[in-house]
Amino acid sequence: MTDAPLLFLDANTLASPLTRTLVLTGASAEGLGWTWSQHVETEADGHARGAMPTSVVRRKHLRVNLSPTARSTRGLVTKTIKDRKVIADAIAAGARYLITTDVDDFAFADLAKHEMSAVNPDYFMALRYSEQAYRTALALIAETQKNPPRTEAEVHRVLGRRHPRLTTRFADAYDTTPVDADPDQPSVIFRGVACVRCDNHLDSEESLRVGLCAAHLPTA
Repeated sequence: MTDAPLLFLDANTLASPLTRTLVLTGASAEGLGWTWSQHVETEADGHARGAMPTSVVRRKHLRVNLSPTARSTRGLVTKTIKDRKVIADAIAAGARYLITTDVDDFAFADLAKHEMSAVNPDYFMALRYSEQAYRTALALIAETQKNPPRTEAEVHRVLGRRHPRLTTRFADAYDTTPVDADPDQPSVIFRGVACVRCDNHLDSEESLRVGLCAAHLPTA
């Protein structure tokens, strides 16, 4: 797409229509590239659960091609073959960030070797997106919500269930309070060596823990 940092979306990110729209629309508004492979799309389509499959969205609405499929997973130490295929495809695409709800499925050694980070979508958007990008994404979601129809403020409210960090970050954007987060939030939300805010290499213990370089670590 561009020379901007590239996001590679895992199937669990694509299978949720709200998360998919948030990530893609916000990333485009921020000038970030995004992609996924055939392996990921096939898995995402298998979890569509009545929603429009990712493959249909890509062909009919996004009109983009899939990223290349990696020829081999040789040398990768991520545990399962399914996940090794995902990270191999992300590497083949030249991705900087692997956006996934299953961050802990991917080995730090594989990510570090290829200067990548695996990041939970809620955490990535909360740290990276501007309010304008967030509003742009919510406007698109509200426009397509038909059953039931929802305003942007109502979309913001329901997003609290699966995106508590994002809705907290933009708590003042709409005059409504997001619903409480579901209790099954993932415990591992970052793993890797690329700063979520600026793409710089991480090396300190605290930076590697939270995914932020020294310039973006919160001050006491």
